[in-house]
Amino acid sequence: MKKIVAVAILGIAVLAIVGVIVIRGISAKGMPTAHTASEVSPQSAKSLQMKIDALKRANKNPDRHHGATRVELSEAELESYVLYSLKDDIPAQLDSIDVQLGPGTVAADTQLTFASNGTGNPMVDSLIGGTHTLFLKGKLVGEQGRGKFDLDEIRVDGIPVPKILIQTLFEKYVKPNYPEADLKEPFDLPWGIERLKLEQGKATVVY
Repeated sequence: MKKIVAVAILGIAVLAIVGVIVIRGISAKGMPTAHTASEVSPQSAKSLQMKIDALKRANKNPDRHHGATRVELSEAELESYVLYSLKDDIPAQLDSIDVQLGPGTVAADTQLTFASNGTGNPMVDSLIGGTHTLFLKGKLVGEQGRGKFDLDEIRVDGIPVPKILIQTLFEKYVKPNYPEADLKEPFDLPWGIERLKLEQGKATVVY
């Protein structure tokens, strides 16, 4: 059980970092909005980046009408962005990621490989070293410029991990180093996004 918990902590930390990187990348960084890429590829990653850039430009436009524009994001674009655009920023080798969007829900089924000496602590490295699968699923809503994520399920190598244990360990070991990551608190939707709607296979952003 110690090994499962250790992998879960580090895996969640990795995914939290991914989330922070995405947020910062969008606020720091064109396919037409009607186009949604459907294959995992560098082109799909570029498609999402162009949509990110469009969001940034719109947010800087003082004459824009809030809530008048919408753009769709596909599962393939999200997977591609993580695999191709964020790979050098992730503190583990992300072998694969399967993003699953549903009505009000988002899940990520990932395979992560941790180096045998990644932490410098032989005891910790012996627990987490190697390749593991991490599955996360939760509810995600975004209304009136605010978002909320509720964790529903987490599995490491197919074994369920109690949510209360993950929350406690997350607050103790992850939050101090990555204060922008949070598993339970509402957060501001960035760049003037008004609403985020998750449907089967796609996410719609209204801004």
